[in-house]
Amino acid sequence: MNILQTKRILGVLALAGLMAGCGKPYKAATPDGFIDLSDRYESAENDEYRAATADGVVLGIRAYKNEPKVEMGVAIQALENRVRLGQGYALIAEKDVTARDGTKGKMLQFGHDEPRGPHLYYVTLFITPKRVFVLEAGGKKDLVEAAEKSIDWSISNFYPE
Repeated sequence: MNILQTKRILGVLALAGLMAGCGKPYKAATPDGFIDLSDRYESAENDEYRAATADGVVLGIRAYKNEPKVEMGVAIQALENRVRLGQGYALIAEKDVTARDGTKGKMLQFGHDEPRGPHLYYVTLFITPKRVFVLEAGGKKDLVEAAEKSIDWSISNFYPE
């Protein structure tokens, strides 16, 4: 093996090591009855997770750097304003939630009437010193209500890293 081949191999190994350190800064929990669609959303700059049922209930997770630092109260108010005022949803409920590692979060449950019938949209926030995690669930009202235990399970088994 010559020096050029050795350098190429070392370069490939170094790149593979860097790529192994990349990835989502969380572990999603896909409930039974949902299909993990994350492979359709993977890219170098994208930390998205998506899963869906055959009926159209969708789960999503996004991670953002917590810069500038945000407090839960401010984040909740901004989210509520955006969804209620900007998108026409009504706030139905707000509840405390806990991730698998003990991180505390808040879930906001919104409703919206559409020509195809009422829809529900649940948004959960977890905030750590490094990241803001946004977990979403939504779909037709009757289908989301039927999947509520699975949605709750995915949130309580979510693991922010």
